[in-house]
Amino acid sequence: MAGKARTSLRDRNKEAITTEAEAEQVATTPPTATAQAAPVSPVETAAPEKLEAPAKATKQNKPPLEATEVTRLGIYLTPEQFTGAKAAYLADWINGGEANTFTRWIGEVIGTHAHRSPQERLERSMLRGRSTERTGSSRSFNVPSEAVEQLRAAIVADQSVGRWPSDSAWCAEAIDLATEDAKAKNGGTLPTPPARLPNRLTR
Repeated sequence: MAGKARTSLRDRNKEAITTEAEAEQVATTPPTATAQAAPVSPVETAAPEKLEAPAKATKQNKPPLEATEVTRLGIYLTPEQFTGAKAAYLADWINGGEANTFTRWIGEVIGTHAHRSPQERLERSMLRGRSTERTGSSRSFNVPSEAVEQLRAAIVADQSVGRWPSDSAWCAEAIDLATEDAKAKNGGTLPTPPARLPNRLTR
């Protein structure tokens, strides 16, 4: 059997170069992807909720008090009458009265006297005649205009029983009777009032 022909040196060098080139090509060829990665869906993020600020508490305004129309009324009082009136005002308050200012008490006193009949006013008459010597002074009070209207209507009604008082004398009588009634309700005595009454009484 004839032996295999011996290759030349030139052929062996060519074969070696070809083998190295093929090896380099295999090394540098990127691997073929076996499977395509599934697309990733973007994650939806919810917009942050906007928190509403708590509503500010609205300030409850108290309903305005109804304004009472007043009329300035001058009443002539002696020092004894004036002191007695202040004491009666305090006694009435102690015994559950609602008038918390002296002026308001004066207004209530006038209204009470006006609601008496002319005959009742005649029977309890405490009208004082004009003194030959001036011992008192005229004091002004801002009383409800309604009370002033009532007193003037009462003065007209008093004419039917022969009474003709002035506004000042009629009011002084109303105060004297209120002082007398307050003393009776307080057990026959009256408290000693201060020289200056507080602007408003409180319980």
